[in-house]
Amino acid sequence: MAVLALTILVPVNIFAQSPVYFAFKPGMYSPRSSDLNGFDNGFSADTVFGLRFTPNIAAEFGFGLFFTKGEKTVVRGTSVSQIHYDISVFPFTLTLQGILPYKKWEFFGLAGGGIYMVSQPYDVNGHYQNPFLPDYYYNCSYIFGGYLGGGMHYNITPKFFLGVEGKYLWTDQASFSGIDGFELDGVISNAVIGYRF
Repeated sequence: MAVLALTILVPVNIFAQSPVYFAFKPGMYSPRSSDLNGFDNGFSADTVFGLRFTPNIAAEFGFGLFFTKGEKTVVRGTSVSQIHYDISVFPFTLTLQGILPYKKWEFFGLAGGGIYMVSQPYDVNGHYQNPFLPDYYYNCSYIFGGYLGGGMHYNITPKFFLGVEGKYLWTDQASFSGIDGFELDGVISNAVIGYRF
């Protein structure tokens, strides 16, 4: 938030041409929701297309995936069972960045949100879903999520850059028929590999 606020104080010059860039962001999702207590850290990956409006402001449109797995104790009446969850999430997001350039470095704060498509982790009888079957992708819950974070980039050349970023995610509850709902709050930490066109 401090970085976003400081960009207001930095003189801003409009680029002669608005730079467009592409970035791939592999990393890790660490669940922090009480609904997913004890669940594993999972792989995360985002692909973004960015537009740099000024040296201090950029917007990114992204899509990607992250997943986690674990077990929950489910109580239904007098029945108690351990159910295994394999949760796959496909986010579609819009992010705004406030940027402080310094020589070849860029430090930024970010804020954004989007729609998160959550695949049903198992069927109503507690059996594993097969990710190669079509219903794995169609039986989904669509929820809203928002996040705050920050990071830095290093410009290797005017076109190529590398970096790291982290953000904390908050989401609505994903719900499925016959399955206890769960929120996906957590930390997403990514490396950044980018190219400017």
